[in-house]
Amino acid sequence: MEKLNFETIKKYQSFATIEEMDKAVRGFLYEHKSALSEGTIAVLKVIWRHSAKVIGVSFASNDYLADEANVSRRTVIRAVNTLVEKGLIKRISTARMNGKQGANILVIQPYTEIDTLKNKMSPHDDTPSVTANKTENKQSSLCENKINTKRINDEPTLEQLDTSFLPESVSKEFVEAARPFFNVQDIYELWRRVEIVYEKMQLKKDLDDVMDTVVQAFKETVFAKKLGRIKSTFRGYFYRILYAKLIVEKRREIKPLLFDFLNN
Repeated sequence: MEKLNFETIKKYQSFATIEEMDKAVRGFLYEHKSALSEGTIAVLKVIWRHSAKVIGVSFASNDYLADEANVSRRTVIRAVNTLVEKGLIKRISTARMNGKQGANILVIQPYTEIDTLKNKMSPHDDTPSVTANKTENKQSSLCENKINTKRINDEPTLEQLDTSFLPESVSKEFVEAARPFFNVQDIYELWRRVEIVYEKMQLKKDLDDVMDTVVQAFKETVFAKKLGRIKSTFRGYFYRILYAKLIVEKRREIKPLLFDFLNN
């Protein structure tokens, strides 16, 4: 079992550039996404994001992956096992300095790039050539297939979508605050933190009624990030700030009830 340190992590770098890693992961998703659970996809995306410093290598703990993907620790373990079985991830066991087991190193493996997979769908590869004596209907069908294939190849990625694609449940006020700093996927994941905290608080107020507090928590998190005060993750810090603020709202709701109880 290897020691968990930067030199160990560095030697497992599996890609020369982030672009190469991105194409490999997208190629894997292109082929397997329909067979993967939402939890596995969420965990993969966190591993993917966490594999940029040493390209292709993540040393995130299961607890970190669970928090970032908003899933249980058990789901993380199942997801990693699935990705290992399907050949995208190689798992390396490590030991801490005290000899105890450390976090696994997760190495993203080279995979057929998405551009190659998409090209395999080209009409030139899987459609017979059409000679002059073919019927007009078959020519029309071939033309239609080319158009449909082009639409598949030109489909924008999640990162390229603008905020108009977000569900209506995402507060427009929150979107306006977050848009200068994050893409649509990150905004949605931050909003999920808002919903989780709100559900935990069981406030009498509607979520819209505390939106000023939500936005203020987001702005304070951005400010802390700019000052270099965030040592963990932006989402985790935002979650804690918002939780603390909504706890205050909850206490305000409970205080009159407690006062009535003590006076009866």
